[in-house]
Amino acid sequence: MKKKLVFIVIVAVFIVAGVVIGGSFIVPKTIKGAWELTVNPEVMVATPDEVDDSDRVYYVFDKPDKYGKGQWHICYQGGIEYYEYALLEEEGVEKINLGSENLEYKITGSKLLGNAKVSLIYPEYTDESTGVTYEAEEYVLEQAKAPRYEKSAYKDYEVDKLLVGEWATNERSLAYMYYSFYYTETVSVKDNGVMTIHYESEDLGLDRYMYYAYTAKDGKLTFSLVTDKDTEHTVSYTFDENGRLKFIDDTTSASIFADAFFGDVTYYNPKDLPEVPTSSALTQ
Repeated sequence: MKKKLVFIVIVAVFIVAGVVIGGSFIVPKTIKGAWELTVNPEVMVATPDEVDDSDRVYYVFDKPDKYGKGQWHICYQGGIEYYEYALLEEEGVEKINLGSENLEYKITGSKLLGNAKVSLIYPEYTDESTGVTYEAEEYVLEQAKAPRYEKSAYKDYEVDKLLVGEWATNERSLAYMYYSFYYTETVSVKDNGVMTIHYESEDLGLDRYMYYAYTAKDGKLTFSLVTDKDTEHTVSYTFDENGRLKFIDDTTSASIFADAFFGDVTYYNPKDLPEVPTSSALTQ
């Protein structure tokens, strides 16, 4: 019994040593999990502590499959966007593709000890049109806990059972260049005091969720981004004879497209959503 106990202790020491030293022979390093962007060459901040909570950016990676491919999402300013990633090796260098180019990446520290970091390195490049050479840049992500937007309700809120559920419209459009692109907007009102607005368009490559704390009473919906509860917006809402949702007196101007959140459109049960309109050229 004593020998068995000694063996267990020795194995435990080797496991911890492998993590602390950085070896991957027992506990391989993995990008799976949540990471906060703490070094961003595009933003001049003295220390990560100076970043407001509402401006913090998190990368969350799912476990890759046997081919090194997986899904990841980015959380910032009350919104979440979903993408795919791939791990690969080029000339002996580990790289990751987050949807565009292959970037060298390194994982240092220990996830077990809570001090792991991911470095993403954008290589040096020369702008052929100007001849200007830009130095390589390193972005650093530190091990963190992903924000719980879905749990960030007001301290006190009221729920309208008629409003709870999913409501979708595909009548809204976004003007870009010479075209008008329609997108689907799905409003999900939960009974826990949190509402999401999902903007989705295959043409625009759009797949973004925005999270809001809300309270609803007497046909009035008051809501705020979960990362900025001091800024409140209020709209009226009603239901037509078919039970479809309409927002009225919508003078707010703060959606991700800098227009009204809802506008003068009809929101349906998603299963009853009419055929998607065709994106078309703008009338001159």
